[in-house]
Amino acid sequence: MKSLLLLGVAVVVWNTTAWAQKVKVDYDKTADFAHYRRYAWGDNYLLTSQHPEDQNRIDMALRDSINRQLQLKGFVPDETSPDFRIKYEAGGMLDAQTGVKPDLLRTGTMGYETSLDVWTSVLGKMKITVTDVSSQRTVWQAVASKKIGDPKKFMRDLNKEIDTITAKTLKGFPAK
Repeated sequence: MKSLLLLGVAVVVWNTTAWAQKVKVDYDKTADFAHYRRYAWGDNYLLTSQHPEDQNRIDMALRDSINRQLQLKGFVPDETSPDFRIKYEAGGMLDAQTGVKPDLLRTGTMGYETSLDVWTSVLGKMKITVTDVSSQRTVWQAVASKKIGDPKKFMRDLNKEIDTITAKTLKGFPAK
């Protein structure tokens, strides 16, 4: 009984940590981020299997959220004379995991029967790239990934979910 309880606790802990968002940041150590004040958008890329209207909602939520995060940091949108360009590449893919669990209440030929558990989720990824306008060099880049257990709930709370992701992804921008 203790073993089953420990296994149950381990599964709960594993599931809560498996759903956490991960962010990897890389930047040009020679870049001078202090002179960046104005930005413009580059060409974004969004790959999903959503309906076109939902894809547009996701695109707008990403753009609006990134704009808010940058403006909170003091950056100003300026399409005519930007210091840097920002763009995102984002999408999601179906992820499935399986496991076998014994049913100790029913007996079979081995003393118990097993059942197959299947967990599906969407693995969402987003890469944000900052390019210096004068040199055309990529000076900062972050890749975020997050397992989305309930895509319908994610879409219902789209703006809140996107804000959480972009805030964490842009936390390290500009590089110190």
